[in-house]
Amino acid sequence: MSKLREVTCKDCYFSREGLCALSLEAPCPTFRHHSVGALTPPRQPRLVPRPLGQVVAQHLVAGHAA
Repeated sequence: MSKLREVTCKDCYFSREGLCALSLEAPCPTFRHHSVGALTPPRQPRLVPRPLGQVVAQHLVAGHAA
């Protein structure tokens, strides 16, 4: 069995590049994994498209209520 290695601040791009001013025991929310000198963007959730007609109708109703 292989154990997953716990991520530390030493694995962070900002820490390795001398860009981090924090002194924490655990990685902060801005942690970015260091990969060959490159800054990897954070993973983003998939966007779900909303029907435009519904958005327009809500906007028109809100405009008339004011």
